[in-house]
Amino acid sequence: MRMYQKVNRSEVLNKMGHVYERFQFLSRTQSLTDDQIEDINQHLSQIIEVLNQPNY
Repeated sequence: MRMYQKVNRSEVLNKMGHVYERFQFLSRTQSLTDDQIEDINQHLSQIIEVLNQPNY
């Protein structure tokens, strides 16, 4: 059985904000490879899929 630590919404929002700011910075400095951008895109697609699931 997996044990999950309860995460509050503000933690998630803070992480999302950090990801956005970091991606903007790295995009300006062109420090990301095509493989890294593809990895980020795949993870973001998974997040969007979760966010688009209906609430029951």
